[in-house]
Amino acid sequence: MKQLTVGSTSGIARVNGIDIHYQVTDYTDPWKKPQTVLLHHGFARNQRFWYQWVPLLCRDYRVVTFDSRGMGDTTCPKDYEFNAEDLVGDVIGLLDELGIDRVHWGSEASGGIIGVATALAHPQRVASITTCNTPFKIPKGFLGMFVNEEVRAHGLGYWAKKTLKSRVDVDKVPPGWCDWTTAEFDRADVETVICVHELMKKVDIWEQLPQLKTPLLILVGDGSTIATHDDMQAMSQRIPGSKLVVFKGYGQGVGFMIPERCVDEMKRFISALPAT
Repeated sequence: MKQLTVGSTSGIARVNGIDIHYQVTDYTDPWKKPQTVLLHHGFARNQRFWYQWVPLLCRDYRVVTFDSRGMGDTTCPKDYEFNAEDLVGDVIGLLDELGIDRVHWGSEASGGIIGVATALAHPQRVASITTCNTPFKIPKGFLGMFVNEEVRAHGLGYWAKKTLKSRVDVDKVPPGWCDWTTAEFDRADVETVICVHELMKKVDIWEQLPQLKTPLLILVGDGSTIATHDDMQAMSQRIPGSKLVVFKGYGQGVGFMIPERCVDEMKRFISALPAT
């Protein structure tokens, strides 16, 4: 078990046969016992995408970021067939390695689907979930934009650039962000991402939503074509006690476009929860 201290610590945890690269950032008052926020990135991304969120959270919470299986610098066995159970087990194994019993789950896109799956399987480990534009099922139209052979031929950066305007409002992110994110996608292993995509094609958490007892905050842009406003409203209505916040004038990727507003909503949501 790792010894966590105030400051920022990077490490590698051997969990479920893979090496998970993680970072723990904690600038809370050193005499306090902080709550922990775990941030789970979305499809084909890595923990570096949380660079805007960590500074906004780490004064009030211990913040854990990591590269999920096969993404960023985290390893994955060759010819591994992705499944949701292992992705959940990876997170629980990482928390066990860090000696963290319970977290507030922050996520964007598919990272929220893993959050729901984790809370359903291990409700005692997840105190709350905050999702940014997380659909309960990926729309067929967007899935059709990912063509395996095209990605194999041209790389993930090509796909990222091609689909960029459906994933973020390009006029609402910092200058240079679009080129940076495309380069980050290009770092991912093509075959691994294809395997993850095959898993995401099968995911549909609609039937499981009423079983979720973990407090859920749903953040969505009213113009998203992936996690649409209507779908997110239906998702919220299906989960008793959940909260839906709609950002008007924004599409997909609100976590990247307006991180300050997203984090403020998350903090208010966590602060309003009963003490555990």
